[in-house]
Amino acid sequence: MACKESTSELPILSYNFKDGNKELYTIDDFSLVNQDGDTVSGKSTKGIVHTMNFFFTTCPSICPPMRIKQQELSEAFSEENQFKQFSISIDFKNDTLARLQQYAKLHDINTKQWQLLRAVSETELEKIAQQLKTNFKPNEDGTDFYHSSYVALIDKNQYIRGFYNILIDDEVQLLKTDIAQLLKQ
Repeated sequence: MACKESTSELPILSYNFKDGNKELYTIDDFSLVNQDGDTVSGKSTKGIVHTMNFFFTTCPSICPPMRIKQQELSEAFSEENQFKQFSISIDFKNDTLARLQQYAKLHDINTKQWQLLRAVSETELEKIAQQLKTNFKPNEDGTDFYHSSYVALIDKNQYIRGFYNILIDDEVQLLKTDIAQLLKQ
């Protein structure tokens, strides 16, 4: 059996069912603030391929290996100005702009290509999590948060086109392939 390169279009995964009908939606109804205090919104992300995921700066478990994989992704697309990564902090109380700046500097994150975001309210944080089809919650002892290791890939028209477990090498490779495909469109 011969393998052939797939050129099929990626599915649109940002949809809900309402009254039995599938309704598409875009990831454009949000307003977050990056590590430099600049607003990142649906308006500013339109027209670029990007990923979004959740993290927090004091995460002792999955965030460090996620960060390493995201740094690899950042390096792979460092010359591509139509691709960005956005990591949204789920620790609304502790991840201040100063802490996000410190985290970016400590881990040598290229913030022109990969921005660290925080919500302006807990309601806004919950809203973007719902749009990205994920959730998070603090552990019972309050020392950590449960959250996913998945990143959402969003196209230039702001539709979710895939979810990828950033901790699995095969999925990271697929993510790179899918980003390249969306950048050509």
